Amino acid sequence: MLMQSPVSSQAELLQSSDQATSFGPDQYVLDWMVDHRTDTWTAVMKAITTLGNTTTLFVVATVVTIAFAIGRKWRLALFVGLGSAAGSLLMVFLKELFGRERPPVPDRMIDLSSHSFPSGHAMCSTIVYGLVAVALYQASPWVRSHVWVLLFAPLLALSIGISRVYLGAHWMTDVVAGWILGALFVAGATWITFRPGPAEPPDSLAAQQASADTPQNTRTDPPQGPPDKS
Repeated sequence: MLMQSPVSSQAELLQSSDQATSFGPDQYVLDWMVDHRTDTWTAVMKAITTLGNTTTLFVVATVVTIAFAIGRKWRLALFVGLGSAAGSLLMVFLKELFGRERPPVPDRMIDLSSHSFPSGHAMCSTIVYGLVAVALYQASPWVRSHVWVLLFAPLLALSIGISRVYLGAHWMTDVVAGWILGALFVAGATWITFRPGPAEPPDSLAAQQASADTPQNTRTDPPQGPPDKS
């Protein structure tokens, strides 16, 4: 009878424990990604995933917040700045709450230490780029007349999420949950910040649109003179 080394047994136990955290098609999708890896796609995915890193998102949110503050668009600055910070804190809380293990170490192409659910890259990229897109729509008439440019935000978040599964950093359900939670966060923040109120400030988008929709009376009435007594 062959004796198995303690190190080998521990490694197999760890791997089986990691695999047990998969749900539904998670393992199938991960296996498919691993089987179809190429050097070119790996380089592309590693580049894409950096766009969802904490440092990158922090820089994007900070630059956009400062730009709105310089333009004295305080509501938009707070919307992006505080929204991004709150979203990041919510993501960390959810990771600690669920404590899900990441995919097996042999499948990972990057070093990681935090929990897996939800995907921080998927959730926070959806939040930050989504908040920026909403803020630009509120601030820029050009963006409102070229709405298609806003597709950049969800497409970027989708690409970042896919890169996380490809690199073995997350299960598919981690990423899908991150997208959904991020989208719900952006929708909620948008409703809270820009919902119609009884007294909109004159520089708000709603007020500007209301002013633009109001027909202007250009008729000039003749001056009233003394009554004709003839």
